[in-house]
Amino acid sequence: PPGSVPPWLQGTLVRNGPGLFSVGNSEYNHWFDGLSLIHSFTFHNGEVTYRSKYLKSETYKSNTKADRIVVSEFGTMVYPDPCKNIFARTMTHFRNIVPNFTDNNLINIIRYGQDYYASSEVNYINQIDPLTLETVGRANYRNHIALNLATAHPHYDKDGNTFNMGTAIIGLGRPKYIIFKVPANASDKDPKKPALRKVQQICSVPFRSALYPSYFHSFGMTENYIVFVEQSFKLDIVKLATAYFRGVNWGSCLKFDEKDSSAVDLREEVLE
Repeated sequence: PPGSVPPWLQGTLVRNGPGLFSVGNSEYNHWFDGLSLIHSFTFHNGEVTYRSKYLKSETYKSNTKADRIVVSEFGTMVYPDPCKNIFARTMTHFRNIVPNFTDNNLINIIRYGQDYYASSEVNYINQIDPLTLETVGRANYRNHIALNLATAHPHYDKDGNTFNMGTAIIGLGRPKYIIFKVPANASDKDPKKPALRKVQQICSVPFRSALYPSYFHSFGMTENYIVFVEQSFKLDIVKLATAYFRGVNWGSCLKFDEKDSSAVDLREEVLE
C-alpha cells in the first residue's frame, strides 16, 4: 500500500552531503563547502532505520580543533595566521603548482573492490565502514596513479569492476585525462592494503589546451566504449595556482569559454 516499505527491499543505502556550515564563529560561503555528513538508511522486513555520522576527515579534525574554519573549500578561501612570515606562507602554497585540496569528501560514496570511500572531485578520498559509518582512513589517488583530480561518479560493470576518470595536470608528458579501473577483487583483508593499490590505467586523452582542461562531472560508459565530452566549461590552471594570492576561491577558477568552437567534441576510446 502507499506509504509502506515493501518487505522484499533489504539492504543499506549510504549517502553523503554537506552537513555543517559553520564552525565556531566562522561560516562557509557555498553549498559545496559544508563539512561532510554520512547517512545510512537500512531496509529490513518493511522497516527503515536511519543513522548519520560526520566524516572524520583531516579537514574536520583541523576545523573542530581550532573551533573555526581553517581549511579552504570550493567557495571559501581561508588565510593563515597573519603572524606567519611571507616566506612560510609562500612555501606552503607553492609546494605544488596545483594546491593540496581539502579532504572534506561530501559528494558521493564510491566502491573500489569491497572498500567504500566518501569522495569529492579531488585527489583525497576517505574510506568508511558502510555499517557503522566510522571513518577508516584517508587515501590519496596520487600514491597509486598520477592524478591531481578525479570524479566522484564512477561506473561499475556487470562483474563489479569500477571505472573512473581523472585529470593529470602535473607529471611526465602532456597534461591529460585518464580513465582507470579498479578490479572487483582488489580488496585485501589487511586494511593497510587498499583496493586502490591494484588500480589500472585504461587509456588517456590529451587536453585540447594544456592550461585549460575541461570540467567534467562524469563520463559515459557502454560495454565496449568510454565516451567523454570535452566541454567548454573549463578550469583555468594559472588562476587555480594563484587563487590564494589573488584572494579568490577555487570555484572562481572555472569559466565558460564561449569562443571554444570545438566545445562539442566527442572523444571515444575503445576499452581493450
